[in-house]
Amino acid sequence: GQYWKEGGTGGAPSSGAGAGGVDFGQYANFEDFLNDLLGGQATTSRSQGGRTYTSRTARPSSGSGYAGYEDLPGSDVEGSVSLSMAEAFRGVRKRLRVGEESIEVRIPPGVREGSRVRIRGKGQPSPFGGQKGDLYLTMQIQPHPFFRLEEDNLVCEVPITPDEAVLGAKVDVPTPDGLVSVNIPPGTRSGQALRLRGKGWQKPDAERGDQIVRVQIVPPKDIDPVERDYYEKIRDNRTFNPRSGLQEVRL
Repeated sequence: GQYWKEGGTGGAPSSGAGAGGVDFGQYANFEDFLNDLLGGQATTSRSQGGRTYTSRTARPSSGSGYAGYEDLPGSDVEGSVSLSMAEAFRGVRKRLRVGEESIEVRIPPGVREGSRVRIRGKGQPSPFGGQKGDLYLTMQIQPHPFFRLEEDNLVCEVPITPDEAVLGAKVDVPTPDGLVSVNIPPGTRSGQALRLRGKGWQKPDAERGDQIVRVQIVPPKDIDPVERDYYEKIRDNRTFNPRSGLQEVRL
């Protein structure tokens, strides 16, 4: 028989459930019911994390009623997962509770803040007996005390002493793969960037970005008498004047 009838034709009861336990009496037509089921819009497009997802809808059959909508899936569900930067870089398996169910979710290596992972069939059930909707998990990456992510590159700041900046040095720098000896060239300026190729963030194609090491010259706050004596000798014999051109500056 016909489960759906237009309101006002005398065929739809004012109350009571139709097939599948759905009360159709409160809707004027099936489109009102479908819009209510999907949150007020039959088709929606939303963008999050740089990607666009479109809600799925089923095509109505040529016959009457809602036959043909039994393959309409349930609604999708949104959630979030907090990750350390190490977990986001290397990937991790997380056990989550979805309703009464405990599920294990595989987070792939190289996810970023705001990116989403889709788990099929873990959303809301369909009122017509179709497949469940999907679960979308948005990644939230906790800040790291040393590294930060800029596009595909890991950026860090490494302090050096004034004599290392002037004379050059080799310093050990942390990377995701462990300590790496980095050459500081003579005359390095504070803020100068050194690039470690292939030591950056994991890309989807299994390649990696670079690690950018920004050098910061840190003067000592407390020096002993011997150090002070050497600094005073350097000052008295210095030939380099970094402010030599400032006398010519005019507004």
